[in-house]
Amino acid sequence: MEAARDNLIFNLESWPEAGQRVDFALAPSTLSPYLEAAMTQDGDVLEGEPPQLLSSLRGWLSLDLFGRRLRLRGSFSVKVELTCHRCLALFEDKIGDTIEESVDLVAPGEEAADRETVVEVVDNHFDLTPLLCELLWLSWPMKVLCRPDCLGLCLSCGANLNEGLCSCGKTQRIRH
Repeated sequence: MEAARDNLIFNLESWPEAGQRVDFALAPSTLSPYLEAAMTQDGDVLEGEPPQLLSSLRGWLSLDLFGRRLRLRGSFSVKVELTCHRCLALFEDKIGDTIEESVDLVAPGEEAADRETVVEVVDNHFDLTPLLCELLWLSWPMKVLCRPDCLGLCLSCGANLNEGLCSCGKTQRIRH
């Protein structure tokens, strides 16, 4: 069995006619520049910190090339650190998703007709890492809870009600 790839850079010159299947394991340090860049939208910096990845992004891809269109199928998962939206506690979880995408391979500066997703080919090489980071962002949960029955914070004193009753004795809590 072939070892998992540590990059998603492919060479069109040596592309197998039958397509290819690759297993990958991308280290957090490989993904960090892409995730930080994704936090900038139209020159505006999004609030918050880049996501904290606690493991390599692991998965597999099946890649089929039809002319200049690449079809990707596969899946990925990564262990992450999240902040609970009710109690603000940090906790670990796993994020993953399946991949079903078609992208156009284009030369730098070239636009693809009627396609949103394009990947630039430079010197017969293309990198799918930015696309995978985008898919990771799209899989990121909008609202997360450390546990389904999270009690949240006391509205009066701010105590984490998961850790016990607060000292103020009021029962109001933050829930959303």
